[in-house]
Amino acid sequence: MERIAIVELGGSHDECILSQLIALKSSNCHVTLVCTKNLYDRTPFFMDHLDDVQFIHLSGSAFGDFYEMVKLNRFFTKTGISKVVLNTAQGGHIRNLCLTSNKNVEFIGIIHTLKKFQGSFTQKLIDRKIKKYFVLNDFFLEKIQPKKGQSVQSFYPLRFPKFRQQQFKPDHEVWITIIGGVETRRKDLLGSLSLMKGTKEHIRFVFLGKSQVNSADRLLFEQEMDGAQLAGRVTLFDEFVSAEEFDAVLKATDIIWPMVHPGTPSADEYFKNQISGAINVAFSYKIPLLVHRQYAASWKDLNNSIQYEMDTFNQDLDSALVNLQSFKNCLIEEEKFDPEVQEKKYLAFLFGH
Repeated sequence: MERIAIVELGGSHDECILSQLIALKSSNCHVTLVCTKNLYDRTPFFMDHLDDVQFIHLSGSAFGDFYEMVKLNRFFTKTGISKVVLNTAQGGHIRNLCLTSNKNVEFIGIIHTLKKFQGSFTQKLIDRKIKKYFVLNDFFLEKIQPKKGQSVQSFYPLRFPKFRQQQFKPDHEVWITIIGGVETRRKDLLGSLSLMKGTKEHIRFVFLGKSQVNSADRLLFEQEMDGAQLAGRVTLFDEFVSAEEFDAVLKATDIIWPMVHPGTPSADEYFKNQISGAINVAFSYKIPLLVHRQYAASWKDLNNSIQYEMDTFNQDLDSALVNLQSFKNCLIEEEKFDPEVQEKKYLAFLFGH
């Protein structure tokens, strides 16, 4: 039985882990998750797919954290782990883990932003150890020139935990969900407010993520929302959204909106260097995406999304709502968005089949 470890030293990409666990257990692997206690506590649904858990303690002390990576490599060797998948293969801790690793233990990495292939010194040190990388969409494969001896493959993590909890939604309402909270850096909030203002009364908007109550972004957004008389049609969450509630809201959602627009800070990273978290959620739940036409033109996976221009947003949305089921059907019928297809691809790359 092959012994595999999945390592997540931070906590921002746990949405990529469940698909890997299910894939590895389907291949009869012994699976160890290395993570913080905080990440483990908020993802109890991982437990059914794990054989072992190793907690990592990062104190912020340079020497202490370096020694923690040394101890982790000793753990891999001692327990007979042959492959380590770095769920976020970047940063100083991962560099130290790679520099102190056993040459007989293979490291494979997941890269979340294209910038890491474009000259980061820390990443060059990591590259000495990692020869196989996953990226999270086919779009990025065309943008990468692998270095000599390096292989890159795409993988779509499409598993999200499912629960019995249901969210009540009146039959006449249309729910447009924005994954995450109110945050200007990741979303074109103010540019989108004018688009939201022109929509019909039965359309509601849900920001599915914690929005810091007293953050400058939220206070400004609420002020502008009140002025646009939208407050009664927008749902915000003050606390961390549990996996149960996340699933319940998505089961009631009609459309997912990344809320990213060309020429705004939201576009500095998303659809350019990295994928919005909304994308794989939409593919997993088979919920049509609402995206600016410029992105649909360059991303093949968005061919069947609901496309809009800023100045025709309401007409574009209204005409799409009439054909909403056909958009859903396209997602259901696309083989690439079948989690089992993606997991077989993941295993083939991991084990070199």
